[in-house]
Amino acid sequence: MHPFHYCDVTVYGFHGCNVNVKNQILSGAVKFEKSANRYDWLGSGVYFWENDFLRALDWAEDMHGKFAAVIGARIKLGRCFDLSNSFAKNLLRFSYEDMLVEWREANMPPIKNKPHPKGKGNHQDFILRYLDKVIIENALVLADMQEPNIRYDTVRAPFQEGFPVYPGSAFREHDHIHLCVRNPDLLIDLFDPEELE
Repeated sequence: MHPFHYCDVTVYGFHGCNVNVKNQILSGAVKFEKSANRYDWLGSGVYFWENDFLRALDWAEDMHGKFAAVIGARIKLGRCFDLSNSFAKNLLRFSYEDMLVEWREANMPPIKNKPHPKGKGNHQDFILRYLDKVIIENALVLADMQEPNIRYDTVRAPFQEGFPVYPGSAFREHDHIHLCVRNPDLLIDLFDPEELE
């Protein structure tokens, strides 16, 4: 049995954006654009907070101020590279070793994750995920080489982020499950979450 056999489920996700983008996407005038930043946490794709409207809104307000908005989506995970799964973490470890060889051969230092450039939030979060993006993208290439008939539709991972919720807590204020949708066909239903209140 494939290690991600049980990952083909449907979840709700929330995408933070500005109100103009929200209106254009929900009207069908435009489609989601895949994020392709060097610091993206889970590689290239469309990003959602799984089951967390408030976290998406918080992010949107930080980025867009009074023009903040959130789009809801029902998302079929399909073939999901799920980083809560041991198989995926083992593949990441192998991908990192593979990249270390490549960097050595090119006489380059390894790429590193970095904290927020303006010192926002917990500086230990390393929110600019330069290293993680390269390792995940390489892992997906390696997985494709092993099983050419399998393409991963989504990447999913739990993250700790922010400061402790209370003193001594292992829970942090911005802990979340992040989804990166690589195959937009799996966005099976878009909606305005504010209309459901």
